[in-house]
Amino acid sequence: MRRPPLAVLLALLSGLLSWAGEEALAGDVSRRVLRLSTGRVETVPLEAYVAAVLPGEIGSAPAAALQAQAVAARSYAMAKTGRHEDLGADLCDGVHCQVYRGPSAATRDSRRAAEATRGLVLAQRGRVIAAPFHSVCGGRTARPSDVWDDEETPDLPPVDDDACSGAPGSEWTFRLERGALGELGAALGLPGARFLEVFGHDGSGRVSMVRIVSRGGVSRVVRGFDFRRAGSELWGWATIRSTDFRVAGETATAYLLSGRGTGHGAGLCQRGAIRRAARGETRDGILLHYYRGTELTTLEALASAPPRRGTGEAGSGRR
Repeated sequence: MRRPPLAVLLALLSGLLSWAGEEALAGDVSRRVLRLSTGRVETVPLEAYVAAVLPGEIGSAPAAALQAQAVAARSYAMAKTGRHEDLGADLCDGVHCQVYRGPSAATRDSRRAAEATRGLVLAQRGRVIAAPFHSVCGGRTARPSDVWDDEETPDLPPVDDDACSGAPGSEWTFRLERGALGELGAALGLPGARFLEVFGHDGSGRVSMVRIVSRGGVSRVVRGFDFRRAGSELWGWATIRSTDFRVAGETATAYLLSGRGTGHGAGLCQRGAIRRAARGETRDGILLHYYRGTELTTLEALASAPPRRGTGEAGSGRR
């Protein structure tokens, strides 16, 4: 779907119009959210959506951390407009997009955080970024382009995070039985995998490549992200929690993985943000620590800005 023209975007942000497909319709600025359990699409005002997302994504947290998460969630929602256009929705209500449990999920604190940051987003080169966030980085964040390879991925450097390093729950171990490795291999296209080798790391030290080998010597190389995701889909997130791991031991029946962090590791670290807020850091300080090279601005300012050379119209996001 083509991007809306600048004039329509400006009207959107003034609350006069909402963009739906190729038509501008009267109403508030809204997101269309696909409820996965029912298949229904709900139209939710943007700020009400942000307030309802916070409890499912970060839970209870100091005000500065909640507000930082609100800015990230709003940025992501705007940049991912139309992600489920084939189903008539902008976003789904699950972890594929952002966890949304309906308007009743919003709390007093989450509403305050949404209101305190109304319209604020993170941008690069005149466009809202799909601001990533995760649970626990373990001491260093990942570069988004090492996790995803698409045009929506923002250009963020990995950053050290002393607020998360050594935090309770930031380290983990997982015993990967060889039988389970066979199951994991099948999910990755190599049934009967029995052997595992880590042989590539990205700039943040996370596993970038894994080789799995069958008993007969057939091998397959997969991305570390895909290896972790397949494990999470098979056995739950509390198994191979991140790609920041090493093979700490090996026996005839299993591999022992030792790692740090939970989640993909890119963008805002929720554990770190909470601890930074608790020690007195501000919302803006938290955001600009994790999203270096971005600008904290407003949707209205982006919509009214002149086009930047090489970027086309300044708009609310990209698909």
